[in-house]
Amino acid sequence: MPSPASPLRGEARIAHAMPASAWRPPLAIAAPSPVQACECAVLAIWRSLDEHDLLDEEVRDALATVLEPLTALALGERPRRLIDVLREPNPLDPSHLYWLTRRLLTLVPELQALAAACGAAARDVTGEPPIDAIQPTR
Repeated sequence: MPSPASPLRGEARIAHAMPASAWRPPLAIAAPSPVQACECAVLAIWRSLDEHDLLDEEVRDALATVLEPLTALALGERPRRLIDVLREPNPLDPSHLYWLTRRLLTLVPELQALAAACGAAARDVTGEPPIDAIQPTR
């Protein structure tokens, strides 16, 4: 409440509380679908390789965070090994950087194939036709 001498006396501002439904704790956020996880990982990998940012510890940590959902997919232990190397502190050993770059490059086509397969399986379940089967309306 403003004091009597306050210029806001007659027009006191009311602070509105944020509705409980607008706030969700981080754990309540839905996990990405396998297709979204693969697509996001591919984009993040290409961006980090294009910008030559793998030497930056913060960039590697952000990429490791993007790759975390891949550990739940049928990719074996490779995502975990990549994440472990990505989370190594600076300076990154040159042999680890070389290994990391090669593994990221070989992972991209597998992620793209997995995303396509998961997307096709989801369309089969929902009954939606494949995107290339949809004819434009006239």
